[in-house]
Amino acid sequence: MSPASKLIERIEALQADEQAIVEKLLERIEQGREVYGPWKVDDGRDYQAEALDEVIDALHYCAAALVKKTSGCHCGGRCHRGRT
Repeated sequence: MSPASKLIERIEALQADEQAIVEKLLERIEQGREVYGPWKVDDGRDYQAEALDEVIDALHYCAAALVKKTSGCHCGGRCHRGRT
């Protein structure tokens, strides 16, 4: 069995929500490929440091969403409520 066939078999065995997660991951890889070209794990980048930076950024986004939700803002952030 080819590696592609094995991958298809594994994806087909997943539950619907799990398949949706895989689909999102594939979409992000495709978006990155369009901007940066194919992924190359041996490109000299420090993936551990980059991952930490991305997690910290994600925490900022989550915190901002929570502040917006609890501040009563319903305009999608256009009112800049709470900013000076």
